[in-house]
Amino acid sequence: MRGYGSGCGWGPGGFSGERVASAMRALLIPVDGPSAVVGVADGGGGTRFLRSLRSLIGAEQVERFRVTDRWEFWVDEDGRAAGKAVNEPATRVARDFGVPFSFLGSVVVTGVDDGAEGWISLAPGQVDAILRRVAQAP
Repeated sequence: MRGYGSGCGWGPGGFSGERVASAMRALLIPVDGPSAVVGVADGGGGTRFLRSLRSLIGAEQVERFRVTDRWEFWVDEDGRAAGKAVNEPATRVARDFGVPFSFLGSVVVTGVDDGAEGWISLAPGQVDAILRRVAQAP
């Protein structure tokens, strides 16, 4: 677990709608409603990347959890204190991979940090596989 946000020197704020030259493909899994492929600004892990994640999740600080060796969940670091609801679809997907706890609020799924370029886009096949798991009945 690693938190990112105002506690790490980045102040709160949402994605401002600025034009992004390159967006990383990610998947938004909301508590209610359909999941959607989204673009996350600058997968290199900079300020725009974090602002984009905070805006999508609706959080001042975000935290990541590695669910597999190929993708990670980004969540509201203060989801419990903020009273966010359990995200049943995201929790179900994570439990399929051995993660024993519940996720709260909206979740953004990204590829992992490759150590050189930062976080990588989810491949279309990864998106499809995650969406199939999200759609499975509990």
